[in-house]
Amino acid sequence: MTPAPDPTVVLAPPPDGDGLPEARIKESPRFLTKQQAAFYETFGFVVVRGAFRRDIAAIAEAFDDAFRREPNPIVMAADNSYHRTDDPAFQEQSRLIIPGIVDRTPGLRWLRDDKRVLGIVRSVLGNRVAWAESDGNLFNCNVFWHIDAFGAPIEQAHVKLYFYLDPLEASSGALRVVPGTNDLVGPYASKLRQVLADIDGVPDQLGIPIEELPSWTLEVQPGDVVVGNFRTVHGSFNGGVGRRLFTMNYRQRDPGE
Repeated sequence: MTPAPDPTVVLAPPPDGDGLPEARIKESPRFLTKQQAAFYETFGFVVVRGAFRRDIAAIAEAFDDAFRREPNPIVMAADNSYHRTDDPAFQEQSRLIIPGIVDRTPGLRWLRDDKRVLGIVRSVLGNRVAWAESDGNLFNCNVFWHIDAFGAPIEQAHVKLYFYLDPLEASSGALRVVPGTNDLVGPYASKLRQVLADIDGVPDQLGIPIEELPSWTLEVQPGDVVVGNFRTVHGSFNGGVGRRLFTMNYRQRDPGE
């Protein structure tokens, strides 16, 4: 875990606006290959290997500094059914969150204008894109299967860029995804969401432990970027203490914006 925060220091306030003029998006070349974009469109995720390998040491230092400086990170409620740990030392702080970490951290803020980031977003959402916030996380728990929907209207396409700052494998909390569940109206994704509505009943419904739901494990190294559709079913299991992640989220603009 990070050292105790200094209560006399607070992070910088976030800037106003989404900070993504259309011209800035258009001047950022599409970063994904056609095959990667097609993979994302089909399965709801893609991993971009090594995209930030040269920058990852500075990125991780800025992330760690943000958690050292933040006096009051959000603590996930102990009774949240999707965040669980068997470690009694972390029952009350299974997940610590800094909302808006990218805007509030000078050492991360540059990522919003980075052509690799904008090029990835443009590859999957097109030119009319808006910033949809970020969050920094320290995970001390497993995260059960879910889709991302909070603050993200279903009728709008949303994409999440995951920056994991630790090497992760299936045995150490790597993200797992269920390919193709990004198709919200399809019968497969619809049926699976019905099953997962009773998350504790999955073993009785399907006859398997919850972590054995058929899925693809995205093993990563720091510097890789996971690109995920908000609606793709995902989770993580076998996780240790203090797994570091921040995400950058974008959405398609409304026609009237």
